[in-house]
Amino acid sequence: MLEKWQAYKKYIIGAAILLIAIGFFFVTQNQEEAVIPTTAAAKEEPVKSATKEQEIVSTKSLIVDVKGAVNKPGVYELAPDSRVKDAILKAGGLALEADVKLLNMAQKVTDEMVIYAGKVGEEGLAPVTTASAETGSADNAKVNINTADGTMLQTIPGIGAVKAQAIVDYREKEGLFTTVADLSKVSGIGAKTVERLSEHITVE
Repeated sequence: MLEKWQAYKKYIIGAAILLIAIGFFFVTQNQEEAVIPTTAAAKEEPVKSATKEQEIVSTKSLIVDVKGAVNKPGVYELAPDSRVKDAILKAGGLALEADVKLLNMAQKVTDEMVIYAGKVGEEGLAPVTTASAETGSADNAKVNINTADGTMLQTIPGIGAVKAQAIVDYREKEGLFTTVADLSKVSGIGAKTVERLSEHITVE
């Protein structure tokens, strides 16, 4: 038995050394692979943080002050890329005495903007607003009740969400309005109301 051990001792020791070397190689390789992703992630993290900061800046809310002939004057928070129309709706819509011709509903809102909704008869006054527009033809300022959606209809003085939806429902059921006077056929809107709104609406 001893003779056999002496004969194979070198081979056994050599094989053991080889196994230890192979085991050490695999352990070292795994440790290096574990370090690489961590380092890569550390390098990528500032880029991700910068992207998040850019997203926060691009989605920053706008703060505007809505004054004048609106149902709920005050300071409101709006989403980016909002229009004057959106600010007016936030303020409860235009009051009955408002003159829609004094506002550019399509103008983009900017942060800290003051939006003043003028009253009928205030054409000669200098509006305290960056949302006022040059007064062109009256027809261009009127809302087309045949094409306006529910949101645009609410910019008409005295037309809230309920009446705006009633107008849309009437169009879908009965067809387009032939004359402005046909608006009185809508439930909840009488002839006197149509007469008062005639300078703010049109049909085409």
